Amino acid sequence: MPLFCVLGGAAVVAIALFFYLLNTARRKISDAANIMGKKDYAPVYISIADKPDAILRGMDRFVAETSKTETAGDKWRWIPMLIFFAGAGLMAVDLLILLFGYVSFVFTGGGLALWIAAFVMALSLRKSDSRDFAPRYYGLKEVLRTLRDDLKPNTTFLGHLDLTGALLNTKVARESKDARDRTTQYFRDEWLSLKAKLYDGNILRVSAVQKSKKRKSYMKRSRISGKYKTKPEKFKGAQHDLKVRIVVNPQAYQITPNANFKQGQKIGKYAISQLSTADGMINFVASSSHDEVEYEQILQVLKSAYSLLQRKAA
Repeated sequence: MPLFCVLGGAAVVAIALFFYLLNTARRKISDAANIMGKKDYAPVYISIADKPDAILRGMDRFVAETSKTETAGDKWRWIPMLIFFAGAGLMAVDLLILLFGYVSFVFTGGGLALWIAAFVMALSLRKSDSRDFAPRYYGLKEVLRTLRDDLKPNTTFLGHLDLTGALLNTKVARESKDARDRTTQYFRDEWLSLKAKLYDGNILRVSAVQKSKKRKSYMKRSRISGKYKTKPEKFKGAQHDLKVRIVVNPQAYQITPNANFKQGQKIGKYAISQLSTADGMINFVASSSHDEVEYEQILQVLKSAYSLLQRKAA
């Protein structure tokens, strides 16, 4: 009976290792959805403090190097599986010796060593796998390309791109509990911050913020059985805010009201929720309840904001 248990346990380990190595050989990291029901993308943080062309080249180089690392790992994906079969072959030798009435564990020990080596190599190969870059990563490139022609000569963009995740514990703004003692977390993720001195003398500041809600897992007692069971985390929705400030060059422009850009006005997926034109600045917040907001929407709002500016006569 003990021998049967040992053999059964060994068979389970062998089967689990086989499928782990098979998955390593066939595909890269799983594109499983996260709690938001969306694809998990590569966690990326970029500090923006350079000229546009230098930033764009750096972003392209980062993608190329990541792809190169993954491609290099792809050439070795089947090696751990071959090592696994080699280890199984060595164990079969001991089994064959056992059939002739002799007991030997020499080849079995060598086979186990090969299996351990195969597992370690598979772990290393999986680390070379990379997730896809988020659409926001490529969207920032298009925003920078669009704005670089409006940038003041010999100046740089300043800011950051934070794609490390919207639901990190470090981004919890506050928590609240309801009448059933369930905790809801409120996240604030400023994933884009950008400052630029423009050719016309204006100073542009843009901040893209995603505000999300998540209810934490909790214990609930069943009304039928009376037993407690754990309810999983639940994503409760998100809102996107685009906060913009334009410090207007008073020598070139004056701010004038415009019916096409006012509080409550809808512009693409956004709606102007706050607007102020005091003290020679245009400050506004554009809000959206859509799951995702593309870079074209951000550029459309920025372009519309310029309708509040009227160029002064020379």
